[in-house]
Amino acid sequence: MQDLKAEVNSIKDEDRKNEAKVRLEKAMLTYKGEDELISSMDILEIIKNAPEEKKYMTGIKNLDKLLDGFRENQLVVLAAPTKSGKSQMTVELAIRMPKTNPVFIPFEESAEELVRKFHDVGEKPPMFYTPKQITGNNTTWIEKKVVEGIVKYNSKLFFVDHLHFIVPFSADRLDTRIGQVMRDLKRIAKDHGVIIVIVAHLKKTQMEVAPTLEDLRDSSFIAQEADTVLMMWRESKRVNGIMETTNNTIISVQANRRKGKTGNVGMKFENGRYLEYEWMMSESEAEAIYAGL
Repeated sequence: MQDLKAEVNSIKDEDRKNEAKVRLEKAMLTYKGEDELISSMDILEIIKNAPEEKKYMTGIKNLDKLLDGFRENQLVVLAAPTKSGKSQMTVELAIRMPKTNPVFIPFEESAEELVRKFHDVGEKPPMFYTPKQITGNNTTWIEKKVVEGIVKYNSKLFFVDHLHFIVPFSADRLDTRIGQVMRDLKRIAKDHGVIIVIVAHLKKTQMEVAPTLEDLRDSSFIAQEADTVLMMWRESKRVNGIMETTNNTIISVQANRRKGKTGNVGMKFENGRYLEYEWMMSESEAEAIYAGL
């Protein structure tokens, strides 16, 4: 097929060029390659006959209602201001989704630190897998750990914490390099049929209102390349001119390529866990819901 195209383009004699064009058209009429044109109805039949897509639910009722679960082949962004509990939220998801055999690739807070937090309070940490040592900081090395997690432990969920350890703040052309890393992570998720959750930072370290996609730091490609964007925000109040942060938390679905639904999920951080808690309601209504959890 490529030879025919090259022949058409190289021929200068008009008659011979037309003859070659006719041969190309005849070849394309019966073409059955992997990139052949098919109809939307053909795609619909493929979808109908494919095995049912597996969903991984978090057990966070309102989050599952918005997302209808995480899916294989997805790249998920979890973003929040600094010190807002992003790492703890990844641990919460690992606790809630043990059947995914989660893998942590922690560039910021080591897995030892995560486990020690549980040990120090006499609790057993959630089951997860992690590199004994971090020996790389690029997507090639991350892909090796993804493959290792799959073949050794049948892992489906991979947490990478965080984006700016893969693309340093000082990198040249930071926005385009972030875009390439996001595309690489998306390809890895699709090639290996896994869910990758990449943790990202926001422009501001403290925010009085919940963040939006415009608050993602350094590149619009973060949102553009992701299937799902989740943002965390802990309620902040000014008390006597000083910003104070409470344990009331919002998980905001800001982008949802699969279902299109967006919205906020109220939660509360208590005793090392995130619990669903509609704190944006009146205090008496919230206390009644929280008491029933």
